[in-house]
Amino acid sequence: MFMGAITKNGLDIAEKSREIVKSKIKDVLGTKYEDYTEEQMGIIERVVHATADPEYAKLMDFTDDAVKNGVEAIKNGKPIIVDISMVEAGIRYENIYNNIKSEETIELAKKEQITRAEAAMRLLKDKIDGGVVVIGNAPTALIEIVRLTKEENIKPALVVGAPVGFVKAAESKELLRNSENSAISTIGPKGGTPVAVSVANGIIALSRNEKA
Repeated sequence: MFMGAITKNGLDIAEKSREIVKSKIKDVLGTKYEDYTEEQMGIIERVVHATADPEYAKLMDFTDDAVKNGVEAIKNGKPIIVDISMVEAGIRYENIYNNIKSEETIELAKKEQITRAEAAMRLLKDKIDGGVVVIGNAPTALIEIVRLTKEENIKPALVVGAPVGFVKAAESKELLRNSENSAISTIGPKGGTPVAVSVANGIIALSRNEKA
């Protein structure tokens, strides 16, 4: 399977689409295209393909060890922790934790006067330690991840930070990039479920020795 395609017709479409995506990414990046590893570029291609927005080629940021650490974690069966159900639904992996709707999360959010996304991350910190975190919508969830790593010594193998919006989204990702976390993030307000899911599925594909 390649980019979700399983039939010959589907694979032909996917291959043609990917060639178009590559061309548009090269137009956007110019000589900087060569600055990325093959694995990083595969993930960027997935994001551009999913969003039909070549600008993401300029907005994707990787720490040096991000792809490697994420792939190793998935190979070892570590959990993926997500912020919302839409992100969970798009990721092709069985060991996923999503606590946004649990009663415990709702009770903690009310008690501490924090967002449900923030409370959900706090309650899943034992899973987050050594796992892969994928945030596609909630900036407060990402801010809590950074806090957990700084204050409680929780160390995710990889944090995918792609919350979208004009309130705290860009700031939360900047906090992530300035932290010690292994991370893949988007710069500025752009992001969302398609971006987060594309990155996660790219890491999963690489862990199975498939194309990112």
